[in-house]
Amino acid sequence: MEDFYVEDTVALKDDLSLRGVVDRTWRDISSVGTGPPEVESLVLVDRALAFGDVVKRQPSDTASGCVIRTSIQCTIQPIYNGLPFNAGHPWPYREKDNILRDIPGSDLQYMYEYNAGDYVLYHDWVGVIEDVWEDVAIRLENGSIVVVEKSEELEILEPDLSAFPSSAGPRSQSLADILAQTRELSLTTQVLDPDVTGFPLDPPVLYPGQSVFTKKGNLRRGRFIYGSYDPNIPPRGIIVDLKAKELDIRWLSRNVFDESRTHSARPPTHLDRGDFDEIVLYDRGKAPQGLKSVTQMGSTQGSDFAVGDVIKFRDTAGAAVKYAAENGKQGIFRRIPRSITQGYEMNVFLITETKTKVTIQWQDASTSDVDSTGVVPYLNVDDHDVWPGELVSIKANKTGNGTSHDSDLEMKDGDLGVTTIKDVGVVQSADAKERLAKIRWFADSRVSILEGYDDALLAGSQLGALSSNETDVSLYEIVTHPALTKRRGDLVLVAPPAQPTSFDPFAIQTISNGEQGWNGHPPGETSSGRCSESNTETNWFGEVIDLGLDGFLTVRLGALDQVLDVRIPVEATITIVSDDDSLTGPFTDEDERASWTESWDSDSDVIIEETVEYEGGTRLDEDSNSEMWSTDEENPEASRKPLAHKPTMDVEQIEPLKQPLQPTQYAQNDSKIQQTNFTSLPNMPAQFVMLDEPPPINHHFYTESVVLSAPLMRRIRKEHKILESSLPEGIWVRTWADRLDLLRVLIIGPEETPYSLAPFVLDFHLSQDFPRSPPEAYFHSWTRGLGRINPNLYEDGKVCLSLLGTWPGDTKDEGWSEDSTMLQVFVSLMGLVLVKEPFYNEAGFDAYVGSSETQINSALYIEKAFVMARGFINHALSHKSGGMENVLTWLYLPKAEGPCLLQRVLMECDNLLDEVSNEPLSVESSGTAGLRLSSGAKVLLRKYASDLRTILAAAEQMP
Repeated sequence: MEDFYVEDTVALKDDLSLRGVVDRTWRDISSVGTGPPEVESLVLVDRALAFGDVVKRQPSDTASGCVIRTSIQCTIQPIYNGLPFNAGHPWPYREKDNILRDIPGSDLQYMYEYNAGDYVLYHDWVGVIEDVWEDVAIRLENGSIVVVEKSEELEILEPDLSAFPSSAGPRSQSLADILAQTRELSLTTQVLDPDVTGFPLDPPVLYPGQSVFTKKGNLRRGRFIYGSYDPNIPPRGIIVDLKAKELDIRWLSRNVFDESRTHSARPPTHLDRGDFDEIVLYDRGKAPQGLKSVTQMGSTQGSDFAVGDVIKFRDTAGAAVKYAAENGKQGIFRRIPRSITQGYEMNVFLITETKTKVTIQWQDASTSDVDSTGVVPYLNVDDHDVWPGELVSIKANKTGNGTSHDSDLEMKDGDLGVTTIKDVGVVQSADAKERLAKIRWFADSRVSILEGYDDALLAGSQLGALSSNETDVSLYEIVTHPALTKRRGDLVLVAPPAQPTSFDPFAIQTISNGEQGWNGHPPGETSSGRCSESNTETNWFGEVIDLGLDGFLTVRLGALDQVLDVRIPVEATITIVSDDDSLTGPFTDEDERASWTESWDSDSDVIIEETVEYEGGTRLDEDSNSEMWSTDEENPEASRKPLAHKPTMDVEQIEPLKQPLQPTQYAQNDSKIQQTNFTSLPNMPAQFVMLDEPPPINHHFYTESVVLSAPLMRRIRKEHKILESSLPEGIWVRTWADRLDLLRVLIIGPEETPYSLAPFVLDFHLSQDFPRSPPEAYFHSWTRGLGRINPNLYEDGKVCLSLLGTWPGDTKDEGWSEDSTMLQVFVSLMGLVLVKEPFYNEAGFDAYVGSSETQINSALYIEKAFVMARGFINHALSHKSGGMENVLTWLYLPKAEGPCLLQRVLMECDNLLDEVSNEPLSVESSGTAGLRLSSGAKVLLRKYASDLRTILAAAEQMP
């Protein structure tokens, strides 16, 4: 059965003339609350792929590729086929089926000069149009032409419903009637949604050639261009012109490279027609003259048109000549001359069909030209996938205030966190199955990036000379950085010749609404050889259209009168808009909060009920034992206990949150915990202990102060009672007599999961508002910058769990309540987070469970999580864990009369490393059963196993 994706153009099998655009599919059907679409009755006509999209040949393939070129051919139909403006003139179009076929997209442009989503340059600022307000002119029956006072009061007189199942209908229909009909169609066909096709919905899409009517007052108060108001003339006519009068623009960035004039203040968000002469529209559909269009890599032909778009020819007169042949297969374009339309352009068309061809550059650096229907979108791109031309580096080291630190160091408030990258290279090709990439490295590269400003290089950054040698590197050992890795379709600021391209961190300032700018002029070294002297003042903004294997970018300067493609080094650019159409750069706290809140203020929330099987777990509301409650007099000094301890040892801390938290849902993984039976072994450390020693200063909440009030003390003691008696296998908890508000938890990964036998350390803080508010949590991530080990456990320490209030549920039972317990939190982490197939824990991925489309993604995630988890064992045994050292020693090392898990871990590693298989990644099983590792995973696992073997040998030599 054929599968469909959002924005696919489809037709009914029984009536191929009935077209529609897919609005939603089974992948997000849970978010809209309707049943699955009836896809058996549909056939795929075209697939909308954009420049820079990542695709696969089949969903189950491991290898993927990037769309490096698109070309589109359109079938178009003239919109207006009515009577002539003036009697006696022959009307070119009298037959409704006068269709033009296979018209190249490069010959077409959108009907409107300004469209929402267009990028514009205004003085030294670049922005994106968010809304367009237009004057609408209509021709009345007596030949008068009037610009109506309110275009929103126009109603469609004779809507063309030929594209809908039933064209029968009343002669006169309001927009509300049409909206109701089209919505009904959308629900009936389910994947056909006219909202996407450009027909008049909400807001109405108006275009020349439509017959409309309105109230007489809307005409009387309008502005007459020809004639004057006549109350005897019916208030109906034909739209002849739409002209933008006002634009709402969100300003993204100033041209920080411009030294020729004083930087202007941010322009107003609302511009009227008087400002339009100073606006330069960035046209992504234009190409340089003389471009070798059909074969040249890194080019794009035409805009991203879709069925239902209203368009016109870029050169109407030229098109009339080009498509004039009587026997032409493409049809005949009979131009409507302005002489018979009172000077108005009525050559307007509706796109009724598209055919898209794409050139794909695959990860192995080969290319192929295919119809867009011959590939499928790669929707859930693996974090470690790379493609030819991308710049990558070995994991970075972070520094603060110029001082070198371990990569796990947490930056304190007020510090300047700097990512220093010493090894940078260009991907030449990648083996997706074996998770290896061939890299050419820059010699003596040194790049510095200020944390929070990931798209700007700091002063002194340089890549150096590119080596001609290629080396094989594991995909799990390399990372990308926005400041270096550009993607096709990115919109960037471009430095002119002889202009510094790296930045003084103290000159960077944040602009609200996700915008980014710099005050002062950026110091640094000069980049050369980019733009010719013929460029105008609009040569500072462009689109990345190709990534060279030598590290250079090809950028299209689409705002120039004569569009130009230039090859420039990556250091000469700053990304303004990434390839996923999202703004780059830091966000204010308010923006982060708003973004997080808005993402859950819709009907798309999915209720996931948390259920987990474990022993114990007494609920507070079931308590009838008054002995668990202490009186105010039991510890009168506890509420006044000060923070008495100063740092006394080296600390290994973790980077704080720099991006807004993303909510996470849970997959349908088995919540039964499969854990080793530790309690049957001798000398097992107590699972819950209150330590008399000072708390470790590497506890994330060490510096948090709290007044232990009597009610809080009573609640803490009750939590301790539950933990003393009910902790399941594999969980150890420590608190400190001097800091009862702090907890440290060690969870051993459950067996039959990728996290098997690995240690996971989390810190908790019980605030003054506990238990009215959930505890604060922090996860010690030891992935060393290689990505998350679990969708719920962030590298910056955030823990995504509904019980912790880090994503809002739809029902009261999902989140934290005063009856919830810390035990519930710990068991939820073990049973709902450390699961067999963690890929499906990602937000919204529950719809993919059991789908062949994501089996490879899940297998890759299992592989990554398994290898990273071995690294966690290495880290835990070679760094102090503050309160858990004796537990870790007992668990992993010999001569401790414990399970000596390290020997078992190394045996498992050796078995996987010795296995030789040409089979693809295993996708049939979950957890680690039948796990086969790629060559890239083995590279990293071999390093971890070597370190672990050194630790084991040292432990065996101890007395």
